[in-house]
Amino acid sequence: MLDTSNKQAFVDNIGKKMSEREYVAEEGFFYIAFGEAFTAEAILSIESLKKHNPNCNVALYTDAPQNIDKEKASLVDILLGIQPNHIRAKVDYISHSPFRKTLYLDSDTVIVRNIEDIFTCLDRFDVLVTHDYARKRKKYSSLVPEYEEIPYSFSEVNGGVMAYVANEKTEKFLDLWKEYFYKYFQQTNGWDQVSLRVSLWKSNVSINHMPFEYNIRSHANREKQDRFHHEFGDDHLAPRIYHMHYDNEIHQGVFKITDLGELEKIVKEKAVWY
Repeated sequence: MLDTSNKQAFVDNIGKKMSEREYVAEEGFFYIAFGEAFTAEAILSIESLKKHNPNCNVALYTDAPQNIDKEKASLVDILLGIQPNHIRAKVDYISHSPFRKTLYLDSDTVIVRNIEDIFTCLDRFDVLVTHDYARKRKKYSSLVPEYEEIPYSFSEVNGGVMAYVANEKTEKFLDLWKEYFYKYFQQTNGWDQVSLRVSLWKSNVSINHMPFEYNIRSHANREKQDRFHHEFGDDHLAPRIYHMHYDNEIHQGVFKITDLGELEKIVKEKAVWY
């Protein structure tokens, strides 16, 4: 267990700027939960994390620490009570991680493998994220000018699995996220994905996009894009480039396809969507 016996000194320390802070550990996993239900969900996620990453450091900031069973609380190295003003508490507290290298996880995550290799990537990049199913939403493009000006090819990323290393560039990025979150709080109904995309675009952090294995979504998440197609726009998730070995005979020096329409039909039938 990490030594956080002097709680006030610990709280004062994490309130400092990233560049001025002393970190309690080099790397660790970070949860921020709002309310009793999300806190209980976070504890279950931490159980899954510890099952496959038994020696990892874990911090949980929540407004309901008193509701955590003592046995469950022993899974957490740093348990801190906070007073968030809204459900998206991570926007306010994510920059206050007690670790130099942090993997932030939403409470609804379930970890099924060792994932500590992520921290090695933070030796090369400032921020690690995965693409979201939402790339660029028509709805928010009409409400947030800074969001609209970003090209479609710079996709939204999912804020529920995000790794970052403490430095000045990361601090600026997280400050921008908070700034744009509150600037457009009314327009987005307190949704943090829009401001996250803007802040990443506006900052100069180096970004590594992790493969989808690190953020597996549900069928319902994917189907939602079709159900709310009017909010996303006609071009949303429409294929841009097909790339596949669509003709095995070409390796024997034979290529029989001569019609582009036939080729388009073949690649569409063979395409795989994750």
